[in-house]
Amino acid sequence: MKRLVAFLVALALSSSLAVAQTAPQKKSPPKPSAKVEAVAKTLSLLESAQLLSLLNEGDLAALMTLPGIGEVRAKAIQKVRPLADVTHLVKAEGIGEGTFAQIVAYAKAGFPQPEKKARASKKKAAPKKTDAQAPK
Repeated sequence: MKRLVAFLVALALSSSLAVAQTAPQKKSPPKPSAKVEAVAKTLSLLESAQLLSLLNEGDLAALMTLPGIGEVRAKAIQKVRPLADVTHLVKAEGIGEGTFAQIVAYAKAGFPQPEKKARASKKKAAPKKTDAQAPK
């Protein structure tokens, strides 16, 4: 009976080891490129925190205020959430080093709001009088 128990224990251990070896290994996420790391280091702690907050918590409209980000890229950012670091933004589909650099520059500028174009007045300006029109 002891031999049977020992055999079953050995069989269970060997089968669990075989399953563990054949299970797909999770790949660690690729490390951001040196250029991305260098660009990210130019951010202050506050700028980095604000950008990370926007990336993790911003809705579609808020994400689309970032330069180079339209609806498709904003949805790609939402798919890779939560981001632990701003450099992980390049994991989102369509976000490369160039777009990342634009976003960092935008954050460094203080997240400026786009200027609204002033509406052209419907009234036409009165024509200016020239010397030829002036009474003599």
